[in-house]
Amino acid sequence: MKKTATRLTPQRTTTHEVSISQVHQSQHHNLILENSYRAETITRELKQLRVLLLVPSEISDKMPNVRLFKDQLRHQVKEVLAIKLHHNLEEYLAQYQPDLILALGSESLFPEENIPALKAYNAPKAVWMADATCLTRTERNLALLFDYIFTQNIANLIYYQGLREKHSCYLPYAPDTELYYPRRVENRYHSDVLILGHFQMNSVLDTLAHSELLHGLKIMTIGSGWEPTKNFIDITYDKAEISNYYNGARIIINCTGSVQQIMEVAACGVFQFVEDHPHFQSYPITEEGLIRFQNFKELSESFKYYIAHSDARRSSASLALKEVKYNHSYLQQGKLLLKKIFTEP
Repeated sequence: MKKTATRLTPQRTTTHEVSISQVHQSQHHNLILENSYRAETITRELKQLRVLLLVPSEISDKMPNVRLFKDQLRHQVKEVLAIKLHHNLEEYLAQYQPDLILALGSESLFPEENIPALKAYNAPKAVWMADATCLTRTERNLALLFDYIFTQNIANLIYYQGLREKHSCYLPYAPDTELYYPRRVENRYHSDVLILGHFQMNSVLDTLAHSELLHGLKIMTIGSGWEPTKNFIDITYDKAEISNYYNGARIIINCTGSVQQIMEVAACGVFQFVEDHPHFQSYPITEEGLIRFQNFKELSESFKYYIAHSDARRSSASLALKEVKYNHSYLQQGKLLLKKIFTEP
């Protein structure tokens, strides 16, 4: 079976040197980050930053866990202040003097009354989009207001990279560990195999559904186009319940192509097969704990082995859980985000 792991290598449409310009008056040294600085110096400089988070008035299911991200970001920088989008931005900028403005989410229009203050302020401005499913008009408009655009969907980079003097990067949200974590669940959430993906858009799932590989097993599905395929149970759920279905599964077959969803399953300590996807070529997912497949033959061979070897499943799931905890937390994602803004050309 082919397993691959590549580094995150965002593409740039333009390059320029970024400096920290809005230094608080209480700081007596000049904070200028240049590529020639050693990593230790950069880390020390980042710890002097003040970050202003802009969050929507209403938090949707597509948003990251704002509290978790804010708490983890505080380990990277000096101060973090979170305000709502509709608050008086000019007033907060004057009082707080942030070194970075970071907006979270992308489902709400930026208030027109705050746009002049955002444009006039002399510091890097970034938005971490919640654009996993598609690129909306709201997201297109938001992208025009910010210097740095972090997306949930590699396909959206085509649009973002076409904007002048913008930097864009694929950076998925970390798992919400207040929702996704290992635990026992009620029997109604139990399954032998839970399949994640869209049946009508996936040839592997189509072949799987019409094969005898899953014969005699309790199968649940989350996605579209499954009913009335065989005797699979198509799940209707809300976000608070989906982790229960993850924890109740012996095996998960993940054909979503979503790095975030892979990490959410891994954060529950559940064994999963993962279908290869272009997203994985631009984000560093290690081989540990992820059993990948490219076609039905590879899936079938691996499935037959792992369904009969529970120890191997547990070992793989434990490695994936460890990988998420140490390399894909909000602490790590925040570090990547800051480095993209302040240390890369």
